[in-house]
Amino acid sequence: MERQYSARNGPDDGIVGVERQGSKQNTRFLKGTSATKPSNLDGEGLWSMLTHPLNLLLLCLPFGIAAHYLKWGHLWVFWLNFFGMVPLAKILGDATEELAAGLKNDMLAGLLNATFGNIVELVLTVQTLKEDLFDVVKATLLGSVLSNMLLVLGMSFFFGGIVSSVTKRTEHSGVEYVAAYSSFQAEKVQKFGVLGALVNISMLLLSCLSFVIVTIFHSVTHVDGIDYLEDSLLPVSRSSAIVMVSAYVAYIVFQLGTHRTALAEEEDEEGEGEDEQPTLSLTASTIVLLVVTAFVAFSSEMLVGAIRGVTEAAHMSEHFIGIVLLPIIGNACEHAAAVRFAMKDKLGLSIGIAVGSSTQISLFAVPFSVLAGWAMSKPMDLSFGALNTSVMTVSVIVVLSMVVDGQSNWLQGYLLMAAYTVIAICYWHLPNELPQTE
Repeated sequence: MERQYSARNGPDDGIVGVERQGSKQNTRFLKGTSATKPSNLDGEGLWSMLTHPLNLLLLCLPFGIAAHYLKWGHLWVFWLNFFGMVPLAKILGDATEELAAGLKNDMLAGLLNATFGNIVELVLTVQTLKEDLFDVVKATLLGSVLSNMLLVLGMSFFFGGIVSSVTKRTEHSGVEYVAAYSSFQAEKVQKFGVLGALVNISMLLLSCLSFVIVTIFHSVTHVDGIDYLEDSLLPVSRSSAIVMVSAYVAYIVFQLGTHRTALAEEEDEEGEGEDEQPTLSLTASTIVLLVVTAFVAFSSEMLVGAIRGVTEAAHMSEHFIGIVLLPIIGNACEHAAAVRFAMKDKLGLSIGIAVGSSTQISLFAVPFSVLAGWAMSKPMDLSFGALNTSVMTVSVIVVLSMVVDGQSNWLQGYLLMAAYTVIAICYWHLPNELPQTE
């Protein structure tokens, strides 16, 4: 186990001391990915989890509930529940990490974390399916992929390319002290392991192929009427979803089983992945996970129920809400963490968060939405439309061109952010009702 001590030599010099002991250690994974997480420097235990400054936004939850039952209006219901769910997503992510770390089995821990790491998105998907907002479901899932691939990765490349992190280590009386300093550096190139990034990009290209094939199948064989939907498109979508889930399982086995050593060597080269003991018991982690999931389900039901009213009152399209706004709920904290890791020259972790999370959404959450719709007797399919499939496919190709050489700089980050901005502008002006020409 590692015990951490904080000391200060001055008002601006934050120093962290680490005392190493010979106890058994467990592996932590970043939320929604199989990337190893560094030791937690923000505190330990349930108290630290619940007293994070972001939890001040939890005050929005009771007001959001009141707005729903007292009929304050759709805008109040939507925005209060929107902000209230952001800290709930962080607590869910922390509880999932603690539960995974307590399993003492890296394969199970990685599978659990990759499956339940984005439980907020899965809950939102189910609630949106219940309201028959299929376009919002597709836009939200696509938005999660795009925000991770373009915005998060772009911000990581940009800030990692202009901020230089200097670390000084000293040891005194058996305690190691680490002092970190940051400075501006314009001419900087960061390097990262290519294998993990290219595996994720390959999986994203597979998901793009599935979306494109089903969408083209829809446009080529489209016949007006419900009989066509039941007889052709839905069986194709559901069968493809099952194949995509099998590919996701193979991806997990590859990362945590057959090629774990090769991927771990990349992490070791970047100095990542310090193990630590879980700070919550399995029972406590499970209780927190279940209780917070219940709150997320309740709050998301009210939020989703207000979407149609918000589109009318605020003149925002459902596409923009799904592509840009809803992905913020589950990913805001992880977005900030990715940028922070990049600024500390741990770009491998940033790519693990950005591209790894995109892979999980496209290969697990998207087919999950189709299979969940099947179980709920909802006609959810994989035909994302010409615009959505084109945007995603081109975005994956652009990201591939950025990571293929294992190097990054601030210009690449700016270009990825610019691409995301163009897409957001497009969906802001996209009307809710589109002509059925796809």
